[in-house]
Amino acid sequence: METKNLGEKILQTIQEQKIKPKGRWYFLLKNYFIWAIGGLALLAAGAALSVMIYFFRYNDFGMRGEINKSFAEMLILTMPYLWIVCLGIFVFVVYYNLKHTKTGYRYPIWIIITVAIVTSLILGGLFTIAGWGERLDEVLEKRTPMYGEMMNPHINFWSNPGEGRLVGIVSGIATKEEFNLVDKDDKEWVIYISERELKFPLEIGQPIRLLGEKKSEVEFEVNRIMPMTPGRGFFKHMGPGDHPPIMKKNF
Repeated sequence: METKNLGEKILQTIQEQKIKPKGRWYFLLKNYFIWAIGGLALLAAGAALSVMIYFFRYNDFGMRGEINKSFAEMLILTMPYLWIVCLGIFVFVVYYNLKHTKTGYRYPIWIIITVAIVTSLILGGLFTIAGWGERLDEVLEKRTPMYGEMMNPHINFWSNPGEGRLVGIVSGIATKEEFNLVDKDDKEWVIYISERELKFPLEIGQPIRLLGEKKSEVEFEVNRIMPMTPGRGFFKHMGPGDHPPIMKKNF
């Protein structure tokens, strides 16, 4: 009797609220949408990993003696923390979407996350081989000025003239031993090359890294010049600009 009354109540509710059963197409589309979002998140995780691998390849650990930093210090200072956070978010989105697919409930959390991480590693490796991590980093730096300082730790690590590291874009060349450089804060520096035998082709608008010694608030003596790798897109979007050369030497 109670079952009959319950059935009548349900039927009455359906009639009153005009509830119509959803067709099979609705559940198919929903399932496809969930898989699509999960797939995109997986691709994004692979892309994030490829950028992180690109950063790690150019961490300059072999130069830690010249930079006066230990391996641990350089690792901490150049770790792409925000990219790691993004990677975690992408992996979570993959897990969440796969868990809500038609058969996702059958698998425990550790299996889904492990598969997501392993797949991301494989995609990250493939994207790195294809050079996509480097291209993605450069495109984001050119089109999103804030990205460089927020997401690329190499820019801030090399922007420390007090510790003998300077990075920027060549804005003027006076002689073989003297040129101008604009740093990430749009500040103009006079750069003096301390060794005449130091060979490095310089061009206006070229992003470079410098190792040397700060001589004043606008002067830097360099003993090593290197190309900018991660971060060059940040400086390319700046351009050399209209910076009149400032030449003075008082040391």
